Amino acid sequence: MWGILLGVPLGWFLKLRGPWLVLFVLLSAWAIGTALKRMSTTIVEGTANAFLRLVWPSGDSTPYEKTYSSEQAMAARGDYEGALVSYGAAMRLNPTDPNPRFQAAEMLYRGPAPEKAAEFFAEGRRLSGDNRAGELYATQRLIDLYLGPLRNDVRALVELRRLSDRFPGTREAEAARELLDKLKTDAGGSS
Repeated sequence: MWGILLGVPLGWFLKLRGPWLVLFVLLSAWAIGTALKRMSTTIVEGTANAFLRLVWPSGDSTPYEKTYSSEQAMAARGDYEGALVSYGAAMRLNPTDPNPRFQAAEMLYRGPAPEKAAEFFAEGRRLSGDNRAGELYATQRLIDLYLGPLRNDVRALVELRRLSDRFPGTREAEAARELLDKLKTDAGGSS
């Protein structure tokens, strides 16, 4: 319909008459009809796909992250050795992923070997690379270990300084500086 309504005046404007005008109108009708059909189909399909992504997400935009629930279940049952073997397999499978190290460290922190947890946190921090959140997490957990079960104030001071230096201007760095001052004051007063 639009092709005829637009094709006739355009054909007249181009001074087409007789069979040439009829042919021009038919070709215009076909071209305009095809363009309108494609345009309307694209709009409808695009809208439908956007709505579908909203109500039924595919998960393509969020990468899968392993949760290590079987290892956590083993640890909850007290099978720390089995969980550690499983974490070790995950570490060997993906040697650049800090997450299995962090998971194993958390298990060991609360479980039988906090000194081994410190090794895993340090290794996970090293593997975090540009991931500042991973580095901050590992540093904070190392501080917790050294001030808690490992009772190593010297190492805690090193980690507190690291946190203060690596994350300036954050509330974590401010808290680290306050704790550094407190530990130094306590160490000076007990001498």
